Amino acid sequence: FFFFQAEDGIRDPLWSRGLGDVYKRQINAEYMGYKIMKIFGFFILAFFAGSILAKSNVLLILTNPEPKSYCHAIKDTCVQALEKAGHKVEVTDIYQLKMFGRIDKTDFTELYDKYYFRPDVEQEQANKKNGTTFVEELRRERDKHIRADIIISIFPYYMWTTPGILQSYYERVYSNGFAIGSHTLEGKKAMRIMTTGGTEDIVKKPIERLMKIFMKWNTLTKLKELPPFFAYAVTHIDEKARKKILEQIAERMTNIDLSLIHI
Repeated sequence: FFFFQAEDGIRDPLWSRGLGDVYKRQINAEYMGYKIMKIFGFFILAFFAGSILAKSNVLLILTNPEPKSYCHAIKDTCVQALEKAGHKVEVTDIYQLKMFGRIDKTDFTELYDKYYFRPDVEQEQANKKNGTTFVEELRRERDKHIRADIIISIFPYYMWTTPGILQSYYERVYSNGFAIGSHTLEGKKAMRIMTTGGTEDIVKKPIERLMKIFMKWNTLTKLKELPPFFAYAVTHIDEKARKKILEQIAERMTNIDLSLIHI
């Protein structure tokens, strides 16, 4: 004989084997729920791990006129480490660009206002046309930033600030209506690698002030700033110390996608 037996408000036809069987089936149900949650959790973990370890497009912006400089050695180290880790790397050597160190009418193939030149207005109007009225070199740099997930600037700390030619690059490429006043660069990461002639005790405080300027600037560009790397007194240390710094930079580049905490 069999009858309908109640278990947690559910009635189903089965041979009655007493309360022991009821509890056993409850345990099995809980176990199956645990297994389902475990599998679900595995897929969630795999999703986030894939997001963290996904390969990135990295843009290196190099500022130094001397090919044998330590900045160039840093650039080469970054390229090698990043590509070895599977990332795609593009390099802009600012001193190889034709752009002069100022914003002027020659940045544009046509002007919105031919009678009164305002760089911010012309940049905004050019960006409304998807950058098509910028000269080719500026369009190319603009497109590199669109493709990039991480933007790394490599430059010497010079006269308590960035080199003037790098500042000019920022002013022209990070233009109004593109990096400023839009969401084009939002969520992308930025990093600064600086070399110094002075020792850490001399330049640390001024560099901290410079980094605060970059952080203020990021409120306009919506970039996320990764922790910087400073190579102190590179002209005064021996070859062994310089190699050690390059090894540290290579390690940072190898783990660049794990640098999720920005400052």
